[in-house]
Amino acid sequence: MAETIALVSSVFGCLTVAVTLASPCLRVPLSEKYDLFRTREKNLRALLLKRNELEQKRSNVDQESKEKVVHKFVKIFEWLEKTEEIIKDAAAWKFEESIHKKYCCGLPNYRSQYKAGKQISEKIDLLDELITEGEKFINLQGSDVVGKLIRSSKLVGETAISTVEEIKNCVLVEEVKTIRVYGMAGLGKSNVVSQVNDMILQEEDVGGNSTRNGHFHKVLFVTVNNQLESTKASIEDLQRQIAEKLQVDLHRDNGSSADDVLASALANSRFLIILDDMQTELSLEAIGIPTPTKENRCKVIVVSRSRPMCSDIHIDKKFEIKPLSVAEAQELFESEAGIKLSKLGDDTRAIAEKMIAECDGYPITVILLAQNLKDLMTNNSDDVDEAWKKALNGLKGSPVRLESMNKRAFTRLKHSYDMLKKESQRCFLYCALYPSDHTIERRELLEYWFCEGLLNTRKRDGRIEDMIQAKEILDELVGAYLLETVNQEGGKEAIKMRSLAKQMAVHLTKTSPQFLTKAGEELNMFPFQGEWLHDVERASLMRNQFKFLRGEPKWPKLTTLLLQHNPIGLYLDDNFFCSMPNINVLDLSYTDITSLPEPSFSKLTKLSALLLHHCHNLKTLPSLKQSRKLLILDISDSPVEQLPVGMNNMAKLIRLNMSRTNVKIFPAKLAPALVNLEELIMITNDSGFSWGKPKGAPISELRSYQKLAILYANFLNVESFVGYIIQHLCPPNFKFGVGGSCEEKLPENSIVFKGNFLVNGEPVLLPEHTSELHVICNEDLPCLQVTCHLKNLKVINICDCRCLVYLFTIDMFGNLPNLETVSVEKCPKMVSLIKPEESDDDMIKPRLKQLKVIRIFDCKTLVYLFNNEILHYFPELVEISIKQCQMIEVVIESQEPNVYPAVFPKLKELVLADLQELKCIYKGEMKWQSRVNIWNCPALKGPMITSMPAELLSRPSGSNQLQRSYSLDPNETSLLDSIDINANAAEAPESVGPKFRNAAKGGRNMN
Repeated sequence: MAETIALVSSVFGCLTVAVTLASPCLRVPLSEKYDLFRTREKNLRALLLKRNELEQKRSNVDQESKEKVVHKFVKIFEWLEKTEEIIKDAAAWKFEESIHKKYCCGLPNYRSQYKAGKQISEKIDLLDELITEGEKFINLQGSDVVGKLIRSSKLVGETAISTVEEIKNCVLVEEVKTIRVYGMAGLGKSNVVSQVNDMILQEEDVGGNSTRNGHFHKVLFVTVNNQLESTKASIEDLQRQIAEKLQVDLHRDNGSSADDVLASALANSRFLIILDDMQTELSLEAIGIPTPTKENRCKVIVVSRSRPMCSDIHIDKKFEIKPLSVAEAQELFESEAGIKLSKLGDDTRAIAEKMIAECDGYPITVILLAQNLKDLMTNNSDDVDEAWKKALNGLKGSPVRLESMNKRAFTRLKHSYDMLKKESQRCFLYCALYPSDHTIERRELLEYWFCEGLLNTRKRDGRIEDMIQAKEILDELVGAYLLETVNQEGGKEAIKMRSLAKQMAVHLTKTSPQFLTKAGEELNMFPFQGEWLHDVERASLMRNQFKFLRGEPKWPKLTTLLLQHNPIGLYLDDNFFCSMPNINVLDLSYTDITSLPEPSFSKLTKLSALLLHHCHNLKTLPSLKQSRKLLILDISDSPVEQLPVGMNNMAKLIRLNMSRTNVKIFPAKLAPALVNLEELIMITNDSGFSWGKPKGAPISELRSYQKLAILYANFLNVESFVGYIIQHLCPPNFKFGVGGSCEEKLPENSIVFKGNFLVNGEPVLLPEHTSELHVICNEDLPCLQVTCHLKNLKVINICDCRCLVYLFTIDMFGNLPNLETVSVEKCPKMVSLIKPEESDDDMIKPRLKQLKVIRIFDCKTLVYLFNNEILHYFPELVEISIKQCQMIEVVIESQEPNVYPAVFPKLKELVLADLQELKCIYKGEMKWQSRVNIWNCPALKGPMITSMPAELLSRPSGSNQLQRSYSLDPNETSLLDSIDINANAAEAPESVGPKFRNAAKGGRNMN
């Protein structure tokens, strides 16, 4: 019975299958339908494999899409979205039930199973199609890709973040075509431009084959390989990198060169190319990069450690990546160390901040410092401050760990050093002789270099500090971030060695060349008395506490010995210098020495520089007969009474500084012996040298100095000065004091006259390149007279000239074409600035076109500054200041009935202070946009507004009159709301003279 039922069911099943397969569509062959039914389980397994293959393909394409930005016509994102949906739809569980589906009676549902088989087959075909399509997204053609995302590490510091934004904005503006990003190694230049690369690509919005304004067809980031043997090899490597990104063949059969192939490939593309880490000068043309222009709208960013790169293109914008600021370095340290400095005690925090500061804002060093401290931390301490203090002190006391940390930090600095020219390397190492964080005078350093033979003496034309080679070396060292320039008081440029660079230099000079550097270490005893230091070439013991020098140090190779700023006094052994036969540079400045040992000093036959300035106890010098190679002798600010014996043998001497010494007579016949002298500094504290006295040289001997380029000197009187000027060609650089001393702080080519300015009633003839003229304590000058053309004169300063009535005549203006500043003080007879013309001729007179500043102080009889008819002579006037002139009633006098408008197109500030009789500034209309400061001018009337309410203004004792401060405006509106109206001397503005401040302090009536 059971067998009969099975047979019936089988027959019925076959009939059912046949009917089921035939019924949906008679157009599809029955055999094909049957195959879909029969292979449904096998196909499901195949579907699972295809699905897995597509998932892997999609993952690869997704990764590719995250690394590369492609043009919109490349439908990569549409494919990713589509495959994501298909992968979900092709899940095996969706077909598991349907391929085995049965009726409720338990019989198989062949129709559903067939449909499931068909769907599985269709899914497999679709998956195959997507897999094939995905292949092209894995291997995108060069024309499809805009650029590759770099996804660099997070930027450190707000400055770096803002720099990235600035560079990106520059890339997107039409005016900027080429950008240079530079800075010392390890500051994150590559990271900055990588961020720019990614930001540009992420904002890319390209449609079809055209680009929106501000975006590119190609964004290429390539790194220069600086390890290759030649520039040619570096260029070829760059060409290979660019060709790979563009997918072009550099070795075509048509004979084109690689640069031509690249130039052709880039010719019709709007590109941004970033050339990272360019350490040697490479030409864009040689690489094959078309020059960016306004027409092709292409851009190039050059990243380098120093400035002079790619000389064949004009750089439109430069960005310097600077070391971290103090705050940024501390923030990075806190992030890496996992501690807030504010949580540490004052002492511990001070130690940490000092160690962070010594990292010079160098990120890698800050990170290494934090990591080393974390390694030294003990976790079993409940006191955080104590734990950090132990770690900090532990690191300071661990030379091995410090050296290991410094070596890692030095790696990049050492690379910058290795890239220097040999002469620049030697000059850099010389800087290690100075103490840490020491400001080095530029001139002093360059003279050391010169006297040590580190500069090529044959390439010198003029002063050592003006040597082109010296400037090039300094620029190279500053550009490599090993030195930095700083400004001293007075605007002088000085040099500073970065802390890490100093440590590296000291490390390098422990072997060859070997230096002994013990500068600024507060040593009391000379460290190596009598010891044989055979290999030491240079020794710096400056800024210590040595009181005596004993013994005979045996330094046969020593060429530099720096001992300045030591209290060396009574004890200086006679044999101290005997075993130093090769010394070139000896500096004993700022010491307490009283004399130098004659026996051993005579051994210094190779001496090139002897510096003995500011030795306040030094009265005598040893014989220098054997020092025939001496180039520089500086005894300034030392009480030496006469020049040393043997000066006549110094034919090579180029600089002699004997300022503020007790030498009163310049020896006769010395000038002709110093045939190479270029710089003679002989400023005295009194009226000057006695020329022509017994044993003294006549002033005419100065004509012997054919090479003299710098002369700072005092002349006893105006007659001796005129005698020199008439007989000699004035050197290019000078400072002269006539009848008195001349401050060395004055600019080059300044002259100070103390006393008479006239000779037999005639004005003095001045050198044509005079830059500043100062006349003080004069009794013979009713009006300044300048009879020669002084094209370089910029400043005239007149002080305490008892007879001066007028400063100028209009006829003088033509001789002063570049005068910028005029200052007149304490001239009790002065009436006005300009002498009135005696005739009314209509001839066109020259103007003072460059005059910007006029300052008048304490000229009691001044009536007015000038009249309105000559205002047009001062078109560039910026400032007028008149203080403590009791009789002045009007600033600008009007020639009635011609009351012209007073027009000052450039005037920015008018200061009027302590002018008791001043009634008005000008009777006519005033036209200028200037700030007007008026203080203590009680009689002043006119259109004005007090800058504070009357009840708040100070009243002088014994008077009901207000001390008024005004803001004046042609439109009768306040121009200055910030004037401080206060009678307290401490609060009086700088524009107020000392008389008013003193009166305010004492509460007296200033009238």
